[in-house]
Amino acid sequence: MKRQTMRLSFSARRRTAALVLGLSLAAGLAQLPVNARSVSEDFILPEPGGLVLHPIITSFSFSNQVTVSWWSPGGVSQLQRASRLAPGDWQTIGQTTTNATLTLAPDGDAGFLRLRTLPTFLSADECFFCHLDKYDAWSGTRHATAWETLANIGQSTNPSCLKCHTAGFGMNSGYQDRRTTSHLAGVQCENCHGPGGGHPAHPATTATQPIVSLSANACGGCHNGYHHPTFDEWKLSKHVKVVEDVAVGFLSTNATTSTSRMMACGPCHSGAVRVAMLAGVENGEPPVLPTGPDAAAVGVTCVVCHDPHQDTDNGSQLRNPTFSLAPFSYRTSTNTTFAAQYKPEVNVCGQCHNMRGATWQDTSRYPHYSPQYNVLIGSGGFEGDTEPVQSEHRNNPKQCADCHTHRHTPDNLSPDNPVRTGHDFQVTLDACAKCHEDGETRKDLMELIQGFTDRRLAAIKGLLDNWATTKAPQALRDKYGPRAWEYTTPGALSNPPGVPAVSGPTAQEQAQVPDRIKQARFNLYLVFQDKSRGIHNFGYARHLLKVATDNVNAELAN
Repeated sequence: MKRQTMRLSFSARRRTAALVLGLSLAAGLAQLPVNARSVSEDFILPEPGGLVLHPIITSFSFSNQVTVSWWSPGGVSQLQRASRLAPGDWQTIGQTTTNATLTLAPDGDAGFLRLRTLPTFLSADECFFCHLDKYDAWSGTRHATAWETLANIGQSTNPSCLKCHTAGFGMNSGYQDRRTTSHLAGVQCENCHGPGGGHPAHPATTATQPIVSLSANACGGCHNGYHHPTFDEWKLSKHVKVVEDVAVGFLSTNATTSTSRMMACGPCHSGAVRVAMLAGVENGEPPVLPTGPDAAAVGVTCVVCHDPHQDTDNGSQLRNPTFSLAPFSYRTSTNTTFAAQYKPEVNVCGQCHNMRGATWQDTSRYPHYSPQYNVLIGSGGFEGDTEPVQSEHRNNPKQCADCHTHRHTPDNLSPDNPVRTGHDFQVTLDACAKCHEDGETRKDLMELIQGFTDRRLAAIKGLLDNWATTKAPQALRDKYGPRAWEYTTPGALSNPPGVPAVSGPTAQEQAQVPDRIKQARFNLYLVFQDKSRGIHNFGYARHLLKVATDNVNAELAN
């Protein structure tokens, strides 16, 4: 039983309200949620067992009368009053299954109010009648057999485990034991969508419909702890938040600007936009985009990469495979739709970590920050006349996932020595051990590759600067100096963060930059932006840097 309690104090000259005993007043909320199906992350807590939401007081005003508004996610929620904090003194003065506002006159000199929720769990068997397709898909997932997982290791009656392996354990209407409530065994619809409450009786009423949220908090209550700290690790990753300057575009008060930023950047920077785009592909219809605030609030959460409703051929309920060699570069132009470009067979990480349509002919700005997939599979750079040598990393059966989500279980598992799931996406040397057994050898090899790549990047930057100050057209030399080789918006090699921004040759002036210089700068930035410093595909990176070196030297000799 969850409840919120507050004390009301009254006097003839003043009326004040003192907050005691854990009242959770939703910050910044002036009204109830407009649509209970789509709920802000503010309303969702990462609780064991999934989406069991507290009833929330959304507004409270106090003048000659007391007015309280609250919202309940499922089941019955009661507003109760008592003159003192004693179990037998509470009286129910308001009750709702959804939203309520109640005005009451002061009663005596002092009193307490509390919200008490009695959620009603129905089981997936009840959802089956209207959601057969989702039920059948869910039945094939590991969530559906989560109770059996406990039974197989002799923990099917362990209360600390049952909370996350059944629906509603610990609630009056939730799972009790296998004999009396077997219909609530396993991780079911209501774990993620909230207690069914009055939904079957009033299926068309928005406020009684299941909660729909893209928040990782809905998964975090169970997928955490030292035995599988997926959620805890994810919170350390860059996937958590939408990049600030992208979010600003989503939040623009100009609807055209907001929509165009969502269409261009949203599919990879906003979980809300990407899920909407994927729904559009599935339905064969234009996507129904989220609001700007929703797009800006939802990063790359669990459901962006994992299909929450069904097992897939990709394992771990991943929407896309972990291995592919198909060239892919998502173009962010709003003239090209997401549906027209979407390739479900492309590596799940490569869906976003790609060149974003960049080519060596581009002049306005350097390649995007995310060409990792293209470098890994050895595709997209200016390769010249020689076929590049490819490194074996591209042929790893799990490609990115094998190294960036490498799972490691220590022998002496404990809270101080937890499992590693890799969902912070940081590579450790342990991930290399499967192929490079000796620890010192793999460390030396990594340092050798990255050191070589760093030196070549610096050398090519020096050659380009030399060309810019000695061989570039005089007008470009005079105006831009060592930046005469750059894009109109230079990359970090000429425009490092933390210093005043500088520009490169304009769109018209770019015509004076030779093609071989453009090809060289493209390869240079492609390898630089990959950020692995040659590790992803050393053979390909080395080839691109050699082509760049040869191109600049040819122009210097011209």
